[in-house]
Amino acid sequence: MAFAPTKGKKNLKKEKGEVSLTSMMDMMTIILLFLLKTFSTSGALLQPSPFVDLPSAKRSREPEKNLAILVNPDLGVLQGDEDFSTPRPEDVLSSLAELNDQSNIILPGLEQHLVEKRETAKKMPTGFNGKILIQCDSSVTYDWLFKIVSTCGRAEYSTLDFVVLKKP
Repeated sequence: MAFAPTKGKKNLKKEKGEVSLTSMMDMMTIILLFLLKTFSTSGALLQPSPFVDLPSAKRSREPEKNLAILVNPDLGVLQGDEDFSTPRPEDVLSSLAELNDQSNIILPGLEQHLVEKRETAKKMPTGFNGKILIQCDSSVTYDWLFKIVSTCGRAEYSTLDFVVLKKP
């Protein structure tokens, strides 16, 4: 035989379930931080310059952000640290005349720029790493490349990375 419920149990108020906004905000913050961290570490570190037609290659390594120069067949050697829409005359480190000169394999304007950047980097807490990033047009000749590599070596830049477009 079943007993009758007591008055206290009979009139219990049932609470409505509510969502805790604090825990949801914590969860969304964690997801947002994870996505930002993932995006910032896997995103493109540099944008190809509109002044060079980069060659394509199969490359598995991501580029590092280092001192950069641009080699354009119409303008010469430009500093590549800045993102500019139109190159200014002060951005040209070595002119076409210097690149076409057969009597010298060292480019004086480029060498002066690299030495200045090296000395500035030595004063920084990170120090000088001897790495340079070259964005070179696909139509640049071997003679020009040889001069650029020789100048970089003379200025104590031992690691040269060439920027290429990744083949799909």
